[in-house]
Amino acid sequence: MDTNYGMEIVRATEIAALTAARLQGLGDHIDILNQTRKAITKTLNRLAIEGVLINDRFNKRPEAFQLPAVLGKGGEKTDIMAIALEAYRSAADGKNNSTSFAVIAKAGSIQSVPNLNMYKIAVGPQVGEVIDINQPPILNVKRVARALKKYTENVTVCILNQTRHRQLIHEVRSCGARIKLIDEGEVSGCLAAITGEKADIYIGYGYAPEAVLVAAAISCLGGYFEGKIFYENDRDKKEATKHGITDFEKIFRAQDLIRSKEVAIAATGITDGEFLEGVRFTANGAITRSFVARGETHTVRRLETRHFFDFKPVF
Repeated sequence: MDTNYGMEIVRATEIAALTAARLQGLGDHIDILNQTRKAITKTLNRLAIEGVLINDRFNKRPEAFQLPAVLGKGGEKTDIMAIALEAYRSAADGKNNSTSFAVIAKAGSIQSVPNLNMYKIAVGPQVGEVIDINQPPILNVKRVARALKKYTENVTVCILNQTRHRQLIHEVRSCGARIKLIDEGEVSGCLAAITGEKADIYIGYGYAPEAVLVAAAISCLGGYFEGKIFYENDRDKKEATKHGITDFEKIFRAQDLIRSKEVAIAATGITDGEFLEGVRFTANGAITRSFVARGETHTVRRLETRHFFDFKPVF
């Protein structure tokens, strides 16, 4: 891409985060989701790009505000992926781990995936390719421990707190590893494992579109990811073929989902989470914490931005 768009898309995640934060804890799941999607759309449409929207998990869902198929006011052709509000139920209920994300990449480089479940494992660059999604969770945890030169009991495994993960949780506990359970926010959980800040490995089922965003982060930060789509029936397989996926046993890695180093990712915390702190309102504005990274240079920025609504309101 001709321009480093990372600092451009972070403005979109900041506006989305500020919008969601004002609705935090009010209990209306759909309103907070839609208001945030409208906010990120408005900001992304100011960019001088012709950005094709890829992997919108809420596409064609009647209750959700629909993002346009093409974002921007015209210019360089790019791919765009936006999760305006990850963990929207948690944000509406006043719980932790909600975040706004955006990815921009060279045109044609983001893999389109079906809106299906995917089993995922994500680790940081210090661990790398020692994990194997086809191996039992205990073996992968022990491989992580060995790579990090830790006792197994000191390895932290991040897992979504879901009924389908009961057996997984039981197995991880049986080997003595520490567990960090999160109700929502699988992307933040993966990023916590990739950076090694609050976890060492992320394991479990989640959505396939979120895996693409994780792959974008790995393209910029380093780390390692494996994912396998879960097909319940022939209809799911037929849906996958619409995205060019014909190998139904394929193990997806970061380079399969993001096919270029010309990629940038931005994220802004809404409520305090595993990866970023949330929005703090002040007497005349707010403070946001964000993250921006670029694949070509592996440049990483952590931003604390002070917004003063008295001068130029953003709402």
